[in-house]
Amino acid sequence: MSDNNPTFESLKLLPGQPLQLELDGYTNDRDRSTLVGYRLGKSIIVTTPIVNGHPITVKLDTGVNVRLFANKINGACAFRSHIIHVSVAPFPHLHLAMPSQLFLGEVRKAVRAKVSVHATLVFEGERSSGEIIDLSTDGGRVRTRAQAFEIGEHLSVVTKLDLGAVEKVMRLQAIVRSFVLDEKSGTCNIGLQWRGLDENDAIALQAYVLGQLHTNPY
Repeated sequence: MSDNNPTFESLKLLPGQPLQLELDGYTNDRDRSTLVGYRLGKSIIVTTPIVNGHPITVKLDTGVNVRLFANKINGACAFRSHIIHVSVAPFPHLHLAMPSQLFLGEVRKAVRAKVSVHATLVFEGERSSGEIIDLSTDGGRVRTRAQAFEIGEHLSVVTKLDLGAVEKVMRLQAIVRSFVLDEKSGTCNIGLQWRGLDENDAIALQAYVLGQLHTNPY
């Protein structure tokens, strides 16, 4: 990551932005949180992480590393802060001190996320089941028990993505870029590159991938 001397406000984040909090003295490497809002030049308001159905107990002045993905810069962002206020009403939330420095990392390739999504592969009229285990707007990786594929072969991937308010059924055209057979499990991993992706599908893929980054970051 590189320091470009930006400010938190310049990221123009919206409420609901997924965050990862790494709290000093806590066993979890990264806890999930969501941006509620911020007070210009004063504090950042975030939801208190939930563990086993209950908000974690945190103390004032606890140090915290915050990580997120910022759409405005199409890249990762991290900063150091500390807790300046703890509240339980109207819901558990924390106020973090406004950071003095941000560290940014531009994403030079399409953002990808670890996922577990059922898919149907269609190749030369034959259909087989698989699991998408890696996904981006450029391509993905599918685990399947289907027959062997040759590099450069074309196939279709039919899947359904949960976009929150709606579910979108997608039929993606792909070209095989890699094929790895696991003889012990009898499965294979197929590396795919999407082709002819229309704008609506690209937007849906990006929205899904960015949402998954919060749960299963690389």
